[in-house]
Amino acid sequence: MVSKNVTKLVQNLEKKKFRDKYKLFKIEGEKMVQELLRSDFKIEHLFALEEWQENNPKSKNLKYLQLATESEMKSLSDFQSLPKVLAIAQIPEQNSPEIAKIQNELVLLLNGIQDPGNLGTIFRVADWFGIKCIVCDKDCASIYNSKAVQASMGAIFRVKAIYVESGAEWLSRHKSSTFKSFGTFLEGNNIYKTTLPDKGVIIMGNEGHGISKELEALTDTKITIPSFANSDFHSESLNVGVATGIILSEFKRGTK
Repeated sequence: MVSKNVTKLVQNLEKKKFRDKYKLFKIEGEKMVQELLRSDFKIEHLFALEEWQENNPKSKNLKYLQLATESEMKSLSDFQSLPKVLAIAQIPEQNSPEIAKIQNELVLLLNGIQDPGNLGTIFRVADWFGIKCIVCDKDCASIYNSKAVQASMGAIFRVKAIYVESGAEWLSRHKSSTFKSFGTFLEGNNIYKTTLPDKGVIIMGNEGHGISKELEALTDTKITIPSFANSDFHSESLNVGVATGIILSEFKRGTK
């Protein structure tokens, strides 16, 4: 049986204060758990229906595996449809990579991305384009929120998340003449006509308010994705996850 204390712990991890307190987060579903098992994240608990264990015979050797009934899994899960497996893993330490290493790559700096689904999508897109590090300021949602975890489709196990108190303070310490910053603004330079480097910091702003004044002041080049709509009446802006994909695609053009 899954104990009441463990059940309560798992349920409490839906709240950020408990994730921060215990340094744990929840991963649900077969695909996501398989991604977790391939990663170097430390697993605390793995709950599975007997059917999942039978289909994954190697799992019988996992010391942290505990079989659960459908009733128990229902009390542990947030899914509307019951998952066959669910895991609890440790949130990794927030150790920032060496500056010299960061300054030789493309890095995303997220400013106040508040929707967990958008945040997870950005991680998924970043993973596709080979981004290894995403810096999130204090106003961003938590990537360990269940919705963000699911939206990332496993990218959180490959793309390092660094949370900082101030994105502006982080950027002022890292930017240089050879490691410049690029911010997304409606009045920016047409990204399709702008020469883009293979390293630097790409700033993506809040869904409603864009990039903060502090970060704008530290932006070396303002860029925009122009609209190709044939009417004056069209969408005012792009979803931040979609915009991130387009921007990264342009930065990566011709590099492979």
